[in-house]
This record gives sequence, C-alpha cells and structure tokens, in this order.
Amino acid sequence: MTTTTSGPPNLQTPGQPPARAQAPAGSVAQPGSEELLYHGPARHGALAWDYLKWVLVSAVGGGLAFGLRQIDFFATWPLWPLSLIGIPGLIWTFFKHATTRYKITLRRIEIEHGVLSKTVDSLELWRVLDVRYNQSLFDRILGVARITVMSTDQSSPELALYGLPNARPLFERLRDAVQLARHTNRPMELVGGDHGALQDVAHHHQ
Repeated sequence: MTTTTSGPPNLQTPGQPPARAQAPAGSVAQPGSEELLYHGPARHGALAWDYLKWVLVSAVGGGLAFGLRQIDFFATWPLWPLSLIGIPGLIWTFFKHATTRYKITLRRIEIEHGVLSKTVDSLELWRVLDVRYNQSLFDRILGVARITVMSTDQSSPELALYGLPNARPLFERLRDAVQLARHTNRPMELVGGDHGALQDVAHHHQ
C-alpha cells in the first residue's frame, strides 16, 4: 500500500539542509516495521514441571536402589547409578531451554529452537485470528503465563508462548499489533480453487 501525503510548500532557506519530518508525539509504529516486542528465551520457571519430573525419576531410582540393596542377592551390586537416572533428562531440558529463542515484532513471531540442529518457525501477524492470555494458580506462583496465538496457519493453528517475561504487557502489545496488522495488511485468497473468487482473508475469518 502506497500512501501519498500533501502539506504546505517547502519554505526552507537556500543553502540550508532540508529539515527532517518529526513523528507526532505519541504516534504508534506501523505494523510493517520490525520494532521488537520481545527477543530472548522463556523464563526457567516455565520448565518447573519438566525439572521436577526428572528429579522425581532420580528419586524413584534412588529408592529402587536402596530397596534392592536390602536383598542379599543385590547387596554387593553397585546400584547407586540408579539415583542418577534423571540427570540426562535434566541436562537435555536445560539445553533445550537454552537453545530456544523467541523473537516477536510488529510483523511476525519467530521461534528458533533445536539443540543439535536449528529450526526457525515464523508466523506473520496478519494471519493471526485471536490472541489469548491464561495464567493458572501454579503459573501465578511461578510468575509465568501462557499466551496462545490462534491463526490460519495450516501446520500450527495454535502457537503457545509460555513463560515469556512480562507476559501481560507483552500480550496486550501483541494483541494491538495483531489488530493493526490485520487492518493494514489484508491479503486476498482464492475461494473455490484456482478459478474461484478473491476474498478478504482478514474479514473472512472474523
């Protein structure tokens, strides 16, 4: 979309550098810009259940080792490694968290993830239908929340953003950015196959 604006004639004095237009106070960045809303990892509190799960696995392994040692047949066996059975899971969870990055701008949401190989998933905001905020009692204790993004994307119609810092302000800014993107960028899609009629995607899904 091209926007043409008109204004008073240029009255600058010859020899002076041209004056730069200033954005009005309180103006909102256009949805086509790449202004960052958030860039970074989720909080470790978002993985509390995963960490707890592997700690419990190690505790069960330790209890099993202790119980087997009470049997004469296993009394001399080195069973202590059973108490470390959850350590690989803890390490994997940590590295999975450390290698996942979220980038949210006024145009798109990108999630970079992968421990051994990198994958980047991207979702344009004009494809988003709704944004939802949810925080359970346990989430409130941990200081985290879940932002669910519902879109027209066929592969991932629901995208969960869990444990991002300052989740409530981020949710509100993301919701406003989605509204701007849908009203400013209304791509058209063919309805009824290649020979069908064009239809407004944004209005069709409202």
